[in-house]
Amino acid sequence: MAETNEFDFAEYVRRVESLEAPEKLTSDIELSAGQAALRDKTVAEVKAQGYSILEGFLESDRLDEVRRELEPIFRMTGKRDTKGRGRHSGIQAVHVHNLFAKTRAADEIAIDPMLLMIIEGVLGPQFQMSVATAMCPEPGIDPQHLHQDDGHYPLPRPHMPLIANTLIALDDFTRENGATMVVPGSHKWTRAVELDVQVVYAEMPAGSLLVFDGALWHGGGGNTTRDRRRRSINLNFNLSWLRQQENQYIGIPRKVWLSLPVRLQRLLGLQKVNFLYGSVDYTDPLEYFKKISG
Repeated sequence: MAETNEFDFAEYVRRVESLEAPEKLTSDIELSAGQAALRDKTVAEVKAQGYSILEGFLESDRLDEVRRELEPIFRMTGKRDTKGRGRHSGIQAVHVHNLFAKTRAADEIAIDPMLLMIIEGVLGPQFQMSVATAMCPEPGIDPQHLHQDDGHYPLPRPHMPLIANTLIALDDFTRENGATMVVPGSHKWTRAVELDVQVVYAEMPAGSLLVFDGALWHGGGGNTTRDRRRRSINLNFNLSWLRQQENQYIGIPRKVWLSLPVRLQRLLGLQKVNFLYGSVDYTDPLEYFKKISG
């Protein structure tokens, strides 16, 4: 901001008077009739049973390209022995977070029109990226304990959906290689998570999209194969008036921020929630960021 003796009060008043609600992230997205029907079916399944699987989200050529681009990232993944510490036990996968600071492979996936329209259907128009992660459980990984991704927010249940989590399968998800375990309908329950309940394995072919409510009881399965990884991209979205799981603002270098598509910049957090919240000095956060970045 300029020094006090250079302060332009008229400009400041103009900013206040020009405050307006932000456009929806999906404001200029149009789906075909077939796509809209598929979106509606997916959203309805998430609301009814807590999760849905959309096959063919990534076509084969795009799937192969993403696999190639993410291979250096997957080489950073691994496994660790929990030694009884933490909420999961046994040998657990180590994932790679802060994905948008490390690769451009997921940029277009994150702003895919169908994906954004599905997330809007689950959460409503005010949502943002919470965390982006590369996952690659190797043979020998033990199953996770069942948990809820929205458990970090200390709100009484039942409550409105806070998180919409997605997994984009880059390999076939099978029970043997650790397909995600889900408990259908558990997103509507108010009791604490129990570990000894019947689960369903979210088996799906590579290129599929798994979407689930953050309240759903779920956990990564154990990889009992001898030689098959289970690669995926985890894009986790939350309501934009809640704190993100990962601090995108300092996690992503400024030069990377400036290179990203505008829709992705806004999805990652440079977007107001309403007329005021999320703004800087009565200025749209993306406009302010570009101004101070020269």
